[in-house]
Parts: sequence; structure tokens; C-alpha cells
Amino acid sequence: MPLRLVAIREQVLGPDGDLQQEREVNANGKPSALSGLGDLTLAVGGYKDLMQPFPDYGSTPDGAKVRIILVFLRIDRPVPPVALDGDAVAEVVVTPRAYSPPAYCLPLSGRLLVHDGHDFNSHHRRRDLVAATPGDPLQGRNANLYAYDFVRIDHQGALFQGSPDRKEDWLTFGAPVLAPVTGIVVEAVDGVPDNQFSRGEVVTPKVAESIDPLGLGNHVLVRAEDGRVSWLLHMEPGSVAVKTGDRVTSGQTLGQVGFSGDSLFPHLHYTVTDGAVYPSQGVPSYFAHFQRAPFSTGTPVAYGQVDSGDIIESDAQSGCHP
Repeated sequence: MPLRLVAIREQVLGPDGDLQQEREVNANGKPSALSGLGDLTLAVGGYKDLMQPFPDYGSTPDGAKVRIILVFLRIDRPVPPVALDGDAVAEVVVTPRAYSPPAYCLPLSGRLLVHDGHDFNSHHRRRDLVAATPGDPLQGRNANLYAYDFVRIDHQGALFQGSPDRKEDWLTFGAPVLAPVTGIVVEAVDGVPDNQFSRGEVVTPKVAESIDPLGLGNHVLVRAEDGRVSWLLHMEPGSVAVKTGDRVTSGQTLGQVGFSGDSLFPHLHYTVTDGAVYPSQGVPSYFAHFQRAPFSTGTPVAYGQVDSGDIIESDAQSGCHP
């Protein structure tokens, strides 16, 4: 008989196995937190891809383990707000590891908004790996797991000046795309025509659909010495200033922000992965020498992450970028 997932419980266990933290997503509340995870029925012999509801583990001590417990009930049983037991219980135990990769520079200058990052609600995290890899979900990869959509804004947060239906009126359009790290260009693609606005809708040229099936648009991939690959997407046709095999240095102009590929408005999509083949697995990235708003009182960040909603700019005194 099919089962229904009725609770997801997370336990953080210390090095000695003692419980240090526990939290749960269950059917309590109207709507419940579980309702945001979609269809929770599991067919016999089937599998399902679910969003991890606990994306932040906080300051987990060295040697700690994280236990994830899934509680299921038969679909003919009512779902209680809090399930104390179940018809089936599955669990997995993982050991977190520290990850502190070298920091890169921001790929755009000026006042930037992380319009969409990789937080729990970001569309970058919401890729159905089961649908993408039918029959073998363990082979699923999400290149955008730690991605960013960067846009330039003015002091009031405006994204454009003039008409939103003119790509040239967007503050990000035409902005120089800067190499975030010194490395080798492993792919450079130009010649994909820009999208156009039509009565508030985005229209992708037919030729772009055929020559750019992945929706990357004009783009540059840079492999750093640490092996990670930076993907800089949606550039303006004719602006890509490097070619495959070139060595670039941090801060070098790679092209200009355009409106090509799978883009709803002019922005720079930036992600870092463990390989140059799509889809490679997205990995965390950190940035060096930037500031967070308010800039008048902010302290420069020498090493840190950014995410959805952050307003940032490069530290002009750092030398990270001119």
C-alpha cells in the first residue's frame, strides 16, 4: 500500500552521541509546513525528490552527526498534527564536514542586489532531480544549487530607469562582466541573440531556442586553480571578449551583461560548480573584499557569503577590482 510522509525530523548528535538539537516539520498548522513540500505520497517501489527543509545546520561541532528521520503512515490513516510513531520509519545519518574554499571577487561592480540566490525559497534550489534523471535519481546534479542572480540597482532599489520593456533601460544591461578569479577559460560562447520584451512578456528568438537548448545564453566558464568552475551566463551577443583556452586574471572584463538565454530580465547569473560539463554539481562559493549595505557604516568583508536579498558592492580600497 502507498505511504504518506507525515513528519521529517532532524537530530544533531554530538561527538559522544548525545542529542544537541532537534527540530521537526510535521502536519501541525493550517497550512502546515509539510504542505510546502508538495505531494507527499510514495508509491510502492517508488521514489520522490523533496526539498531539504533544514538547509542551515548552524554551528555544528566537529565530530557531530546529523540524523534525518522520515515518518510515514498508510494513506488510509488520518494524518495527526504530530506523529509520534508511524507505519514505516526511515533514517539517514550524515557527518558534516568543514568547507572553506578560497574566496573569489564579485563578478560585477557597483551597487548590487542578489535578486535570487540559493536560500530555501530560491528557484535555483528547486530542480526536480527525479524528473531530470529518470530511473536513477542518485545521479542527479543541480548546477545552480549555490547560484546567484546579480542585478545593479540605484539608491532606492530601482532595477531600471525608463521603461521595463526596454532592455537598455535596465541598470544591469551592458555592465562589464568581470572574471571572479584567475584561471583558464574552458568555454566561451557568443552569438546567441538577446530576448525581447513584448507587452510585458519575454520573447526568445526561435534561432536561440535551437542553438542554445540549455538556455545559458552567451556565456563564459572559467576554471580556477582550485578546480572549481565559474559559470557567467546571459551575456550580450557580440560582447564576449575571451575565447576558450585563454588565461584570464581576476577583474578582467569577460563581456557585458545582456538578455540572452533563459532570462526574464537583464541580469548576470553566476554559479560555481565542480566541473565544466552541464550539469555539474553546484558547490558553495565565498567572496572577498566586499561591503554590505548600509555602506556608510558597514565594515568591509574579507571573506563571506551572500544570498537572496543582500545588497552589496566591491570594496573600492581592496584591489579586488578596479
